[in-house]
Amino acid sequence: MEIDKNKECVIRTTEEIVADIPYRYVLINLFIHPRYGLFLAMRGGWWLRGLLVLFLISCLGGGLKTFSVLPTLMSDAREVVTFLSDELGDLRFRNGRIIWKDSAELPLTGHLSRLRVDVWEADSAEARKQLLRGPEKSGIVVLPDRVDYWAGGAPDGEELHVVSILPSKMIVALEQNARNGLTPGGFTKQQLRDYVQAVCLLLFPVLSLVYCLTMFGTILLFGVFFSLLLRLRNAGGKFRHAMGMALHCCMAPFLTTVVYHVFIPNLGRFENVFGIVFLVYVLFMIVEDRWFRAEEKQVWGL
Repeated sequence: MEIDKNKECVIRTTEEIVADIPYRYVLINLFIHPRYGLFLAMRGGWWLRGLLVLFLISCLGGGLKTFSVLPTLMSDAREVVTFLSDELGDLRFRNGRIIWKDSAELPLTGHLSRLRVDVWEADSAEARKQLLRGPEKSGIVVLPDRVDYWAGGAPDGEELHVVSILPSKMIVALEQNARNGLTPGGFTKQQLRDYVQAVCLLLFPVLSLVYCLTMFGTILLFGVFFSLLLRLRNAGGKFRHAMGMALHCCMAPFLTTVVYHVFIPNLGRFENVFGIVFLVYVLFMIVEDRWFRAEEKQVWGL
């Protein structure tokens, strides 16, 4: 009974000491000495702070990822617009359809540096199957009533993912705006390039939000799963302590993965890279803990 009282007193004293430690010291130790940082995070039970820090890292990662892909996106858009304008002339909208100034023999296909561009008179399942048989993995399909972006699925597969980037409703809206004098009735090559470039810049907050939520959702799943493992391993502990430790354990690997994902995008999928970095981080923490225990035994002569 007295031993239990002393144990409770020690735990309570430890939590009081940890509560007085500035949170920034905990974050610094997570990168320098994971063993100490995670111990402080677990005893403090700062799961809400950990969640907030992970969200801030997600916002940073989403912004940096968008900054890295936006120049390529704008370059591809300018290349597509240049090809279409050179082959088909000026662009205008009439009766909800795309009208080109110059006539050309359709279907028209252009093999650009990164994309394939096709101009069709009408959509068909057979024509879409032909897209997968070419060397390109993605491209643009221009139809009279819409513009689609497509991307292939698995290598040598028959799956085709299609997203309408200029749907028919938007064409009708642009035509109506032209009638009201809000937008030009037609687009020359330079006007179309300027318009597409402006649209790409307006996509920055949207892309940042998508990347941010994707990263944050992935890390949150890792954190919840790891916290459940910790809770099962230590059945007598509090869940908020396990949750706090799991979330803080994800911080250093998350930030490292963001750097790799932004500057070395071909390294692999985000979740795969994070899983590897997370495993290395945990192994480093285990090795550091063993070093500490061995040094402690030598000091105390155990």
